[in-house]
Amino acid sequence: MILLIGKQIIKRVNKIIIINCIANEPIQLHVDSLEKSNLDNLNLHRAILNQENLCGSSLVGTNLRGAEIKEANLSRTNLTCALLMVAILENSNLESSNLTKAKLAGADLSNANLSNAILVGADVWNTNFKYAKLMGANMLCERIQDIVLEGALFDENTIWPPMFNPLEYGAIKI
Repeated sequence: MILLIGKQIIKRVNKIIIINCIANEPIQLHVDSLEKSNLDNLNLHRAILNQENLCGSSLVGTNLRGAEIKEANLSRTNLTCALLMVAILENSNLESSNLTKAKLAGADLSNANLSNAILVGADVWNTNFKYAKLMGANMLCERIQDIVLEGALFDENTIWPPMFNPLEYGAIKI
């Protein structure tokens, strides 16, 4: 079976999923589904994962630099130490995901749902959180003073670094 979603083609043949990458050869995975899959330490540089369901998956230490992951379901995903520099995650669901020590420099998380996500120690230099949902998120990030927060929503359960005022960056407390 071949699935065509937008510009991406993901082939599903006999329990093999093929992920196309702009920078590398396609990656063959011997899994039934990307949901709840172990994708730790893979090189998915510039992978095309738009609209994919990766809910509950483990991507610890995975290289997703420059990957297209728009409108994807990454809820409850473990992205600890993942490389997500300049990745495009706009409109994606990362609710309750673990992004501890992830490298998010230059990533686009606009309109993403990061409610209850953990970003402790994540490098967020020049990361776009415009209009993102940050309710209950732990935002004890590195280089947080250089993020874009315009219109991002947060609540009393969102944890920010001491002396960091998200309102000064255009975030909205609900």
